[in-house]
Amino acid sequence: MALFSLKHALFFMFLIFTTVHASDDPIFLRQNCTTNETFTSNTTFQLNLRTLLSSLSSLATRNTQFRNATVSGGSPSDTVYGLFLCRGDVPPQLCQQCVLNATQRLGNQNTDTCKFAKSAIIWYDECLVRYSNRNFFSTVETRPRMRLRNTANISDTKSFLRLLYTTLNETADEAANSSNVDKLYATKQANISGFQTLYCLTQCTPDLSPQDCRRCLSDVIGDLSWCCPGSQGGRVLYPSCNFRYELYPFYRMDSPAPEANVSPTASTIKKGEAGKRVVSSEIATATFVSIGVTWLWWVFVLK
Repeated sequence: MALFSLKHALFFMFLIFTTVHASDDPIFLRQNCTTNETFTSNTTFQLNLRTLLSSLSSLATRNTQFRNATVSGGSPSDTVYGLFLCRGDVPPQLCQQCVLNATQRLGNQNTDTCKFAKSAIIWYDECLVRYSNRNFFSTVETRPRMRLRNTANISDTKSFLRLLYTTLNETADEAANSSNVDKLYATKQANISGFQTLYCLTQCTPDLSPQDCRRCLSDVIGDLSWCCPGSQGGRVLYPSCNFRYELYPFYRMDSPAPEANVSPTASTIKKGEAGKRVVSSEIATATFVSIGVTWLWWVFVLK
């Protein structure tokens, strides 16, 4: 099944090879915040939020790709919940930098984007960070959602979509039933033709159960028609899970196995009798190598 000409294929190969490792900087995608719930400056909630974002940034330096944390102090309404998740193939250093960039952006209350919002999520190509005034841990969250669509189209839509749905669902099965419960992530390839390959990726936050992960991925894959009908590449991102597919390798395919597995632990940042705050979170430890590919011709939709 030929989707585009050899000339286009050679161009994409040139694009990939000339952009690999072109930049180690995290790629910002989009940010979304609540507008109906806000806090005021110099309040306990703001102090707790600052503590949370600082803690998440610090936790990302421990060679882990996922962590959640809670900061409490003052009244119950001042409690803040947050987490970060890095893409499964992202190396530790890039994961750390991505979380640092994200927490700094979320913590900048001088911008109008998320000014004094009590709930926010930020997506980068390499990670996501979110916080809220409600406990969202271990819960399937499907909104807000974001799509990214490659504006280059395929020619044999019906045949391609059949292969795409099959491959994405197989990838989702692998992610949800991963032997490493600290990393609900999977990639898969499928041959389109003699010189064309389909690359797919799916991932969930590791605080979900395998059943909830698969349910989330079923929902997000169901958004294919909303995301990218007839497109050569695309993705949909939920707070709890996401998928991506391309006709070029956008993830590292020869990632080494994790150096160590750490069982998830729960903890909380509370203001105790001595006025101190203690950090706790969910952890998944791994070391990976990433491939950096610059992608073009995308349109963004947030809903």
